[in-house]
Parts: sequence; structure tokens; C-alpha cells
Amino acid sequence: MKNLEVAELLNELADYLEFSTDQKDRFKIRAYRKAALVIEGLSEDIEQVWKENRLEDLPGVGEGISKKIDEFMKTGKLKYLAELKKKTPVDMESLGKIEGIGPKTILKLYKELKVKTVADLEKAAKKGKIQKISGLGPIVEKNILKSIEFARKTSERVPLGFALSSAEEVVIALKKLKEVQKVSIAGSTRRMKETIGDIDILATSKAPEKVIEFFSKMPNVADVLAKGPTKSSVRLKEGIQVDLRVLDDNIFGAALLYFTGNKEHNILLRRIAIEKRVKLSEYGLFDSKNNRLVAGKTEEDVYKKLGMDYIEPEMREDEGEIELAQHHMLPKLIGYNEDPFA
Repeated sequence: MKNLEVAELLNELADYLEFSTDQKDRFKIRAYRKAALVIEGLSEDIEQVWKENRLEDLPGVGEGISKKIDEFMKTGKLKYLAELKKKTPVDMESLGKIEGIGPKTILKLYKELKVKTVADLEKAAKKGKIQKISGLGPIVEKNILKSIEFARKTSERVPLGFALSSAEEVVIALKKLKEVQKVSIAGSTRRMKETIGDIDILATSKAPEKVIEFFSKMPNVADVLAKGPTKSSVRLKEGIQVDLRVLDDNIFGAALLYFTGNKEHNILLRRIAIEKRVKLSEYGLFDSKNNRLVAGKTEEDVYKKLGMDYIEPEMREDEGEIELAQHHMLPKLIGYNEDPFA
């Protein structure tokens, strides 16, 4: 499924168009972002919709956007985006990786200070020029310098042993909270990949805001990057980012499945779900006809409803494990505390 690729393409178009002050472009920006949201949340494969000439049936996808998706599907590229990149005088890709710097801020920094690169951004921040810009201020300037330093330190993924130790410390702390019912590591850390980008942790609670508050104020937290009623992202003193999501117990398994498997594994599971006339997402497995929750409390339930055996986290890489699970032919993994020669 190319849903995420197409959504990312449309959002990228909107990002580059943020540099235009033309009122027509302001309309285009909103249109691209709306279409991106629709396609990202689509329960069927956008490639199939394209093949059946149904793109314009999707909400927010008119003739113009439909033609761009068509070109991307046929060639894997988009001429219009390439032209926008040539016209844009700044390094949007690198600047966009700095935490808290979006297209509008990048445009403002370019107009006010001629910031084109991360090096320009750092230089301006160190000289105290960013805090003088209306709408930014000293706190934004301080955070920009922190984000640049963090991006520099974490340009490479960290070893599993380092990430796993940090993740387990967070899990142990959360388990001590009376408000927490379940908690688990997810993502590439749970799949035991050799290197880790950031840590994903899921928990269930009837008082999510209390859990988020506790998580954000843990002694090992250096910075709070984002904080909402059910989600929070922090940077630990060791430098690694940890994302926590607090969920309802009845969808914990579906969310754990979604945030553990790699992208390709999850895409294939969603495709199988469509074939079985159900919809799979991080919020559960739903009947396509009446949107009734079919499974979601445990990962085992979801795999079973999709007609396959439970797949261990380490195997969720789209390397044939789904086909084996469908035919009940998965190998038994050796446990971490087991003797393989016993």
C-alpha cells in the first residue's frame, strides 16, 4: 500500500508552497493537507483506487490533485515538486528535521534573517537574533539551539543495549503507578533491532492525564518535546527520545501490534484485513459494514481474526512470516533465557 507515500508527497508539496504568498497557493496548501489526511486514513490501498480511476471519488481529491497522484503512481516522481524545490532558496529538508521548526517558521527566518541552512540557523540563534523576531522570542531560540545539538548527537541510531536499558527503566517506573494497568515497550526496541532511533511505549489507564503528567516529570527527563492528554514525547538525559501513548484497555493489543511491526508488516496486515472485509488500525479491528470492534484487546486476538497464528515481535519484518503464520508453519523462537542446546 502506497497510502503513506502519497500522503507524505502531498504534505511535502504543502510544505514547499508555504513559501508562496499568493492567495491561490494558500488555498492549495489547505487542499493538499486535507487530501493527505484523507489518504493516510484510507482503509483501502490508494494504488487500487488509482487503478480503478476512483481518485476523484475521495473527499478533498479534485482533478488537480488526482493528476499529481496519477503522475507519481506512473513514474514514482512529481515534476511539480521538483520545480518547487529548485525555486525554494532554503534547505527545507534539513531545517525541517530540527524539532519545532515548521514551514512557516522557516519562511519567517528566511525573510527576517536570510536563514537557508542549519548552519545559518545555529549562527543566528547563538547571536540572539531569533528571539528578536515577532512571534518567536527567547524560549524558541533556546529550544532551537537544544534541538540542533540533539539532532547532531542523534544523527546516528543508538545500539539496542543502550535503548533497551532506558526503555526498561521507564516501564518499571510506570508499572509502579496505581493508575497504570498495562505497559509495554513497542517499536523497533521490542523487535530487538540492532540499532534504535527512538523508544515507543504504550500503557493503559483510566486516568491518562495523571500518567502523562508523571511520565513528563520523571527524574531522567531532560526536555518535554510534546505533551497532550494521552500522548507525550520526552528526551531523556541520555539523549534518546521516548514517546508514550496511554490507551483504553480494549484496544491495547491493536495499538501494540501497530506500533511494533515494521511499516511493511503492518501494510500487509491491513491488506489482508481488507480482503476479509474488516478494517485494521491502531484503534482496533473493525467490521467494515457496521464499524463494530471485532478485536483489539490482545495481539493474539487480532492475528486470530485475520486467520493466522501469533507472530513474535522479532519476526515482524515482512520477510515471509505472515505467509508462514497463515499456514501455521511459524518456527518456535528460542527464548532469551533458554539454552539452545538443551
